[in-house]
Amino acid sequence: MCHGFTGDKYDYGHFPELAKTCNKEGIDGLIFDFTGSGENERVPITLFKQIDDLESVYKWVQNQGYGSIAVLGLSFGGLTALGANLPGIKTYIFWAPVLFLHTTDDQTDWFKDLNKGPVEIPSTIEGMPVIIDLSFMTDFAKFRVKSHLKKLDYPVLIVQGTSDEKVPYELTRKAFNFIPNKNKNKLVEIENAPHDLEGEHLKEFIKHTIDWLKFHLGGN
Repeated sequence: MCHGFTGDKYDYGHFPELAKTCNKEGIDGLIFDFTGSGENERVPITLFKQIDDLESVYKWVQNQGYGSIAVLGLSFGGLTALGANLPGIKTYIFWAPVLFLHTTDDQTDWFKDLNKGPVEIPSTIEGMPVIIDLSFMTDFAKFRVKSHLKKLDYPVLIVQGTSDEKVPYELTRKAFNFIPNKNKNKLVEIENAPHDLEGEHLKEFIKHTIDWLKFHLGGN
């Protein structure tokens, strides 16, 4: 499970809740902090560092003997999952993925001073802001989203709230339309769900995810 920007492996309790539900269905879940986030040492966060992290975690899971593996990316973790080379994976799941760049007001404040040096941004862990520098933006510029989407020849589930202001639904639908083999993919709209999930909205995200995992991972 890949957390979002300024988040951590617990992601406000979303991932532990999902993992518990997975466990009830006989599915193991793995949560981790990306470089520069969560409990890790503070170094500048970049997309390509996160991609390297995910590929290393994926190899570790394979080395534990798991053969039927899925990846879930939330928000910026979705873009990370899209860019990672994960041979043999069974399916991709995206929760409100940041795929096409959309800048909100708070992000504008973060980015405006990057040319002056590293910027600290509050994170989920009090007193431990995350750090970004210009490499955060250059990674975005180098990453070819459409090309990666067109090569995503695996079953894909995207779950997206219609009231998400950080990741507008229309951008997610645009991204979905670039993925090949539409007949084996699914885009689920959660009515009125914002980006910060809680309550019934979180339950809906989890339900669709569990149903998808049970079908695509089976008993393996």
